[in-house]
Amino acid sequence: MKKYALISVSDKTGIEALAMELEKLGYTILSTSNTATYLKQFCHSLEQVSDITRFPEILDGRVKTLHPSIHGGILANRNNDEHQRTLAEHGIEPIDVVVVNLYPFAAVRNSEGSTHSRIIENIDIGGPSLIRAAAKNYAQVTVLVDPTDYEPTLEHLKQSGKLPEEWSSYLAQKAFALVSGYDANIADYFIKRQANPEQQIPALINLSYPLINPLRYGENPHQKAGFYGDKHSGWEVLHGKELSFNNLLDIDSALRAIRLFSEPTVAIIKHCNPCGIGSGKTLADAYAKALATDTGAPFGGIVVVNRTLDLETATLINRIFTEIIIAPDYDEDVLGFLHKKKNRRLIRYPLAMLQKPSNLLEIKTLGWGYLAQEWDMVNENQDNWKVVTKKQPTPQEMKALEYGWKAAAIIKSNAIVLAREDRILGFGSGQTSRIDSTHLAVWKAGKYGHNLKGAICASDGFFPYRDTIDEVFKHGITAIIQPGGSNGDEECIKACNQLGITMVFTGTRHFRH
Repeated sequence: MKKYALISVSDKTGIEALAMELEKLGYTILSTSNTATYLKQFCHSLEQVSDITRFPEILDGRVKTLHPSIHGGILANRNNDEHQRTLAEHGIEPIDVVVVNLYPFAAVRNSEGSTHSRIIENIDIGGPSLIRAAAKNYAQVTVLVDPTDYEPTLEHLKQSGKLPEEWSSYLAQKAFALVSGYDANIADYFIKRQANPEQQIPALINLSYPLINPLRYGENPHQKAGFYGDKHSGWEVLHGKELSFNNLLDIDSALRAIRLFSEPTVAIIKHCNPCGIGSGKTLADAYAKALATDTGAPFGGIVVVNRTLDLETATLINRIFTEIIIAPDYDEDVLGFLHKKKNRRLIRYPLAMLQKPSNLLEIKTLGWGYLAQEWDMVNENQDNWKVVTKKQPTPQEMKALEYGWKAAAIIKSNAIVLAREDRILGFGSGQTSRIDSTHLAVWKAGKYGHNLKGAICASDGFFPYRDTIDEVFKHGITAIIQPGGSNGDEECIKACNQLGITMVFTGTRHFRH
């Protein structure tokens, strides 16, 4: 009786070596048309699926392996006499090895210019069916979906002719995980195609994402961790050692921050909070302003920019130990200059990825479930902002209010930001009361020599009392922006009118817990 190894792959990485080794072990290679055409140059005992099914591939290849002669050969229990009689009655040969990977749905979906019809054609049907069948019968059928598993599987087969239970179980788990993640990606595509902005959040959240790479540890060395997600996320590492759990969190925070600014801007991130933001006519000017916000915190932090990084700016950044630099691109001479520090990571991202996150939902893990919410895009209509005081903002104050409002939206609550139209002067974040955040922002600004006279104050949430207003007035703040909506609004408006301060209500808050 022949031993069959069915091979049908889209990604042909390492497949010729695997096929030749399986042939040496006595397997007849059974394959679909495209894979068969490729393997004919390497294998001698190759048969096509259509030879076994006695039925041609039809519907432009949509139906190739969906046939009892194939699935019966995979699913039959070799220890069940009735199953064996059924195979014999219908002339079905057992298939002992199934090597399958799937149409590149995610890659096509994320490819610029892909049409809906092309994306739909890359939904694999036969492949997942083969994988599920083989994985269900994992104790008797070898299922391979990842080229990294080819070599160790061959070693097991060479040694004993069959796989240890631990290894076959591992391959089955990997197979089911692949199919689950594949289907989740397809479902996500259809969810995001729905144009109704009032659509309810999904009735089911599938968190089936492949492990991109294991991490050395999590937030702390005693915590195991891994990075899961879509390999087509957009940004790429150009240089430096492996990214850590905390690095990845900071990179995400950096990209969330920089997307809000259109002029040449630099943000310096530390522990997922910005510790400096500045804008200017050049990146070098912007970096100088961002660094001036807090000259102590940037050591060991992350710098993100929204223009191609030039040598002048890179030289300024290089003066301080910076763990990660993130830019949409790098001038040719800059990469060679920055490569001199081996441990520093250099990240490149496409500007287009900032316009819309690939994950429309943020998911937070609880001890007994998950919370999900839409991304806060910080894109409310400024036409809805209201000046609620007698004093109107000057054009310069209005620019500063807009700038500070963006910064307040990206730091942890309670958030207070002191700003001018092109830079941040002081941050107060993560405090349990708004007045404490105010004191912290004022103290930070004073510590680094910033004159607050004529600057603005932005708050991510409303003021319950006038205490923040009285505090910032003492330091020269002339305009305030906040959501409004508190029982204390009238008291706060009255305080601003008494002190000659402009106050704008946005009607939108931006808490970040």
